[in-house]
Amino acid sequence: ESVLFSHKIATDQQSMVLVKRLLAISVSCITYLRGLFPESSYGTRYLDDLCLKILREDKSCLGSLQIVKCRIQGCFDALEKNYTSQLRTTAECCCKGDAGMEHQLQSG
Repeated sequence: ESVLFSHKIATDQQSMVLVKRLLAISVSCITYLRGLFPESSYGTRYLDDLCLKILREDKSCLGSLQIVKCRIQGCFDALEKNYTSQLRTTAECCCKGDAGMEHQLQSG
């Protein structure tokens, strides 16, 4: 099992990995706690005794697929290319079972 967070961050590459993981965890926690996607859209990871639900590409839920592929990967690309020093993302998504309700996810 891989370590979720390194105990030592000494290089730019290690720092980038940390920021990406924190971003993915943040978006995942917000969407999970708000109940935006079905349980099947999340994988489980552990940080010591803390259970984290991490959003993944779920082909049965278009909204989670869009968040992961477009929003999170887009943020990763912007970070790698040094296009941003601050992240702010807004996403509207609809999934099966949402009865057409729109949910907003904001962080910043």
